[in-house]
Amino acid sequence: MTCLGPGSDPLNRLYAGLFCAVLTQCALLAVGLVAGRPASLPLRRAVSISHHWMGAMLGGVLFVICLSGALSVLKPELRSWEMPTERQLAQAPIGLDDLLAQALAAFPEADSLQFDRPEAGPGPWHVQPMRSQQRWAGPAPTLSVPPVPAVHGDLTGIVTRLHNTFFAGFPGRVFVSLFGFALGALVVGGVVLHPRQEGTLWRLRLGAVLRTAAYDAHRLFGLWLAPLLLLIAVTGVFSGLGALATVQLAPLAFPDKPGQVMQALMQPYARPASGHRAPMASMDELMLRHRQMNPDFRVQGISVHHWGDAHAYATLRGTQRWQLSTAIFERYHYALTDLGLLRHDSAANQGPFTQGFIAIQPLHFARYADAASRWLHALAGLAGAVLAGSGTWLWLRRHASDSSAQYLRPWLSGMTLGLLLACSTMFAITALTPDSWPSRQRWQAMGFGLTWAGALICCLLPGKWRARLPTTLLQLAAALLAVAAAASLATQWRSAWQAPWPALSINVLLLSSAIAFWGTARKLETPP
Repeated sequence: MTCLGPGSDPLNRLYAGLFCAVLTQCALLAVGLVAGRPASLPLRRAVSISHHWMGAMLGGVLFVICLSGALSVLKPELRSWEMPTERQLAQAPIGLDDLLAQALAAFPEADSLQFDRPEAGPGPWHVQPMRSQQRWAGPAPTLSVPPVPAVHGDLTGIVTRLHNTFFAGFPGRVFVSLFGFALGALVVGGVVLHPRQEGTLWRLRLGAVLRTAAYDAHRLFGLWLAPLLLLIAVTGVFSGLGALATVQLAPLAFPDKPGQVMQALMQPYARPASGHRAPMASMDELMLRHRQMNPDFRVQGISVHHWGDAHAYATLRGTQRWQLSTAIFERYHYALTDLGLLRHDSAANQGPFTQGFIAIQPLHFARYADAASRWLHALAGLAGAVLAGSGTWLWLRRHASDSSAQYLRPWLSGMTLGLLLACSTMFAITALTPDSWPSRQRWQAMGFGLTWAGALICCLLPGKWRARLPTTLLQLAAALLAVAAAASLATQWRSAWQAPWPALSINVLLLSSAIAFWGTARKLETPP
């Protein structure tokens, strides 16, 4: 079967059209830059002008996207840091047979049960009746094994929603994805403009004045992190536009049944119950056999269907290390009577363009090599924020007397420095409040939103005091981050350095950021 053409997979054709459309748009942008410039304007000069003005106009939004993206990538680490109650639980292993027995006792009427384990690190299993079997008016109840006291907090949710949608739902997701074009164009333009001369490739004069340090950091990060930033930019484009294309192009790929597009993508498996009772095999034995046959497969979730029926089966969801897929698409279905393999679903069974679409999420959100890939992408996201912030600040300094710079300065300051202060406030609130406090989530959201809005309003207000406002905002952010790290370590002062690395790494990040913010504020006070 060919990849494209009348006889090919319609889902593969859909995503082939998506990839071609995005690549065509990139080509049109490049051609527009080259063909649209006056003949008297050198190409390098045209790239320089477009790079500077695009960065100035879009730098504030890119700063928000990159910073929130860097934090959202570290979701498992942030969860461990935010919820000390969960990480302090005794991590005694529990057998799946015992886990299933507790779940069946808790949900005797459920025909299908879903078992989920933490994304990273040890933690309790969470068991719920499957949504299709839900018989409750609200959200399905959850059983945690071992039992976990009720915890509250939404730090990871706030930064993730900010990065994914700007708190605007699906339209916001599409809006954010469009900035992948801008990030890609700025990265390519920066590499073209970089002098790439000996002595400038690795130069970073942090002890110099702020303008020199910002210029060196901008060139250093922009050159050496360009491949990773381009990967993040391109996958970011497809992350939002891919979902839109799936919905909009479905009638073209499946003209008779457009809704079939999700079935073709997800490849759902269902085995109806027979109505006859039968003895069940051991779930622990199932996991043992599965590990022997697939030693590299990391189980992230299990679902059990029709327990006690002759057609009962279990689905194991997960991924392998370096596999560019997600647990949604990688599934093993086993019969629970004889533990025979019924079906194996994998992204590898899809067409090449569909596989490329599936690979976008693990590539963009660093879900392919555990903590190493997450921290690599997080550092790249922070570098992207530094590029956006330093580039915008350098442009404002260069055009300080222009009316456009004078108009943009307060908005950009409020957007970027306000976000830093808002995140610092949210971290401080999280560290200073127990995760058992029911109002904690509400205070996190209020602290984040009101601080960001307040900083933006202060930047927009007239007055001579506004000249010192950036320094004050950075110093406040540094102080709050230091307080957050100190409070987090104080809650476990007797065994702070024996704490799980995910939580400890966040404290290291907070302290490093506090030092960087304070040093930048000191440089702002130094006359040029």
